[in-house]
Amino acid sequence: MSPADPAPSRPDDGQVSILVIGMMLICLLALIVVMAVTSVHLAERKLQAHADNAALAAADTFRDLEVPDDGAGSPIAVLDDASVSGAAGSYLAEVGAEHDLDSLGIDPGTGTRDGRTAQVTLTAVAHPPVVAWIVPEGVPITASGEARAEFGQ
Repeated sequence: MSPADPAPSRPDDGQVSILVIGMMLICLLALIVVMAVTSVHLAERKLQAHADNAALAAADTFRDLEVPDDGAGSPIAVLDDASVSGAAGSYLAEVGAEHDLDSLGIDPGTGTRDGRTAQVTLTAVAHPPVVAWIVPEGVPITASGEARAEFGQ
């Protein structure tokens, strides 16, 4: 072999390039999955905040007060399903929540179980970025919030 002859080629030349490209694809896919999961989680947190705040607004819309028979206790707020649902809808419209979340809706389970606690359940659809072609209808999310009006001295 003379110094002018090219170096003999090895059969494994170029294998590292394929490994690097494969690892970059795996890292890119992992990044896309993390980004999609984070997007859905943030949408769920935003929906939860709206549900909690709507429940607080609904708890303040009591129609009546019950005074204990003995007169010694604090008055008790009385809620009904229609006022809770209406107050939740009014709150969501007032803050423009429909612009924050797609397909925002008030679940039929919204109301009061015991006449004292406002329970608001909201539904929406999260559309994660980049993977929208995999789940074109989006990911359905639900959040519930509860609040109770209490009177004290």
